[in-house]
Amino acid sequence: MDAMTWGFAGTLVGATASIATTAMTNWITYKISKNTKIQDREERARVFQRETLLELQIEIRKYILTCSRSYRSKMKIYDLTCEWKEHIPENLDEQLFELNSKTSILIQRVSNDKLRNKLDELQTAATKCNRSKNECEAETHYVAYSDIYEKLHEQLGYELRSLY
Repeated sequence: MDAMTWGFAGTLVGATASIATTAMTNWITYKISKNTKIQDREERARVFQRETLLELQIEIRKYILTCSRSYRSKMKIYDLTCEWKEHIPENLDEQLFELNSKTSILIQRVSNDKLRNKLDELQTAATKCNRSKNECEAETHYVAYSDIYEKLHEQLGYELRSLY
């Protein structure tokens, strides 16, 4: 072979290698960029979930405390009059409404289905306690939401620890 053929073959091989190297570099850069975006999105989701659960812990505690105050207020009236009144004191009624709304919103943001269902169960039991038609029904729901709250408190802590 003469020099011109060797020069042409060398140029062809060099150009092919250069194109292949550029294509591989671009592909690797694309994959790295895609993985970085996925990791960023997962981290944002983890941060959102962590912030939601931290806020939910505080709001659930306030909500359960207010529900318990309402229950005790009704029980005091019942102990004095031997008559069950569905009336909730006005200041507690407003608090319950606000806390119930905020808690409902936060519960819907929880990504863990099992935990979200338990939170719904807690909120339902607390609402039923406040809407009870008699003291026996109220006490049943009070005991139920108290038990659920204790277990949920632990589950919320576990879920939060898993997000760090």
